[in-house]
Amino acid sequence: MVAPSARTGRRRLWLAMILLVYGTLASAYALRTPAWQVPDEPAHYNYVRYIAEARQLPELRPGDYPGAYLEEIKSARFAPSYSIEPIRYESHQPPLYYVLATPVFLAARAAGVAVPLLPLRLFSVSLGAVTLLLTYALMRSLYPQDDQLALGAVACMALVPMQLAITGAVNNDGLVMLLLTLLVWQLVVIDSAWSWGRAALLGLLVGLALLTKLQAYIAAPLVFLSWAWSLYRARRRRDRLAPLLGQGALAAAVAALLVAPWLARNAQVYGPGDLLAMVRHEQVTSGQLATSALLAEHGLPATLRMLLETTFHSFWGQFGWMALPLPRRVYALLGAAVLLAALGLLDRAITARGKPRPQSVYRALLLGCWAAFTTAGFGWYNLQVVQHQGRYLFPALPVWSLLLVSGWLQLYQRGPRWIVALAGLGAAALLAIGVIRQDVPSLGIALLLGGAALVLLGNRLERRWPGVPLLGTLLALALLAEWCLSSLLPALAP
Repeated sequence: MVAPSARTGRRRLWLAMILLVYGTLASAYALRTPAWQVPDEPAHYNYVRYIAEARQLPELRPGDYPGAYLEEIKSARFAPSYSIEPIRYESHQPPLYYVLATPVFLAARAAGVAVPLLPLRLFSVSLGAVTLLLTYALMRSLYPQDDQLALGAVACMALVPMQLAITGAVNNDGLVMLLLTLLVWQLVVIDSAWSWGRAALLGLLVGLALLTKLQAYIAAPLVFLSWAWSLYRARRRRDRLAPLLGQGALAAAVAALLVAPWLARNAQVYGPGDLLAMVRHEQVTSGQLATSALLAEHGLPATLRMLLETTFHSFWGQFGWMALPLPRRVYALLGAAVLLAALGLLDRAITARGKPRPQSVYRALLLGCWAAFTTAGFGWYNLQVVQHQGRYLFPALPVWSLLLVSGWLQLYQRGPRWIVALAGLGAAALLAIGVIRQDVPSLGIALLLGGAALVLLGNRLERRWPGVPLLGTLLALALLAEWCLSSLLPALAP
């Protein structure tokens, strides 16, 4: 039996190694990604620059989304002869990330850096490192006895190639992930034991989320869910409800007070009917491809196929402004890995024993709503304009990483034979259909048989050397991230 102190030391060592690998890869992405070759980066950079130079928040104005020029500069791969000055369509965004990034900009300028793109990118990398630490704290709260699952989820999150690319760029996405992860961790720790101090903290976090990005607004319903659960539990225990009602009001008041100055400013700039500047944004960016136009041209089935395929591709890696995808075989391998994880989760559900405790129900509900609200926001956005970008699912990346690692661990630890049999039957069916059609899908058959072999081999290795199969899986993901860095990103250079 491993002593608690030795186990703690081992956990910290593995966490340090994960952070080291993340820091190395993310910094390399920040350094080697050609300037402005991350979606919306010029507009985010110009927001920071405006605050640094004008000492006030920018206003989104007509002409800030120069659609034709944007397509031209993207086609030229942001050659130095093109200016990014006209690209300012993120000026409506909540200001928190940009205010925090402004001292970095000013310090770099004071040090003689004319265009402090790299310092700002490294600032985003540092936010990503904090998010990983918070994710680990969250996973440890959820699974205090399962080091492999907690550390594996953090490592998986750290090694997604597209996440590394987004983290190593100038944008507010990293701060969204940081705040949401911190918030959910606190909601898990609080469970149904609200207090006045915790209510104030939750209100503070919701207010900060409201000042970061529209995607972070799911913080408010998540806190409401936690509060409603606590209210439900208190009623069942016949506790006094007045303190909990007051604590909910306090959380709402703190959040409202924090966001009120920015909303008041927007009421003056954009009008009292456009507090989030979304009407102005729709007017300014009217040149974007509308989903209705795509539906009219291709129909619903083809549009849904494009949505699912492009979203999956760009979740894992589709670099530049969505112009540089991975090879299709790599996506096929990633799809097989996700399918195996899903089958592992199904096996976990089938083999689950006993009635779940209220605490487990609450935590599952919280994580499920985190993922569902994020996905719903992505869907709502795509009902209006075509934005099939997997990065919009990253606000819930801790949940996606947890699901993947949990599914893989189930396969390695149990080695479900029904999954092996299912893969074998699928391969036989593909072979038979291919022979009849005289077009054998060799890749599909290889993936099915390889998946079956992975389950069997992984189970055998797990029994002899616990943790080795998951480590191998995560190393493969790290190698993919490095390959994208060294082999794909140079193609984005002008």
